[in-house]
Amino acid sequence: MVVLEEIEQARANFLNYTRKSFFKLSYQERPKILDIGCGSGIPTIELAKISNGEVIGIDIDQSCIDELNRKIIKEALSNRVKGINLSMFEMKFPDETFDIIWSEGAIRTIGFETCLKKWHRFLKRNGYLVIHCQIKDATNSLTNIPKQGYILKETVQLPFDAWWTEFYQPLEEKIHTLLHKYTKSLDALKLLRQLQSEKSLVKGYLTSKIEFV
Repeated sequence: MVVLEEIEQARANFLNYTRKSFFKLSYQERPKILDIGCGSGIPTIELAKISNGEVIGIDIDQSCIDELNRKIIKEALSNRVKGINLSMFEMKFPDETFDIIWSEGAIRTIGFETCLKKWHRFLKRNGYLVIHCQIKDATNSLTNIPKQGYILKETVQLPFDAWWTEFYQPLEEKIHTLLHKYTKSLDALKLLRQLQSEKSLVKGYLTSKIEFV
């Protein structure tokens, strides 16, 4: 997969919610953070900057990790940030390694309750799990949080149309141009067509609620 600059610019619109959620935490100085499903590292780099801590970003897409590592060098963060090609299903970190586990939009692969159960052991005592996900049955899902050993601190709800107005709609006007621009790149064309498909789905489900937990 390739990482297109235009898509990254649109994705950066969501850093406002990343910051808002982070500053609700009572974190230790220089926390150790794991960013699961980090993609090309837009939130990973932001977390490093606002926390002054150490951040590991993991993703199964090597091209995304390559892009993250380029960002790390560009931002002079090599001493505090690392990108690793690693599946969330294959994490073997020692127990109680991280002060904060962060994941924006990646848990749909594993499921809300499964990630609560599987990732708990990697957190230090009084650590935080921050996940950005779409919860269709929010009441039942949030009720199950204490059963997995967590205390729900707070939720930050995105506007119901945020993904449309802040990501897909700005891209909608660009995708046609980008399809012509990248006619010789099969990876880019694949990504753009995937975005077209997602755009149609999101446009049809504007009533869905997306929350940080």
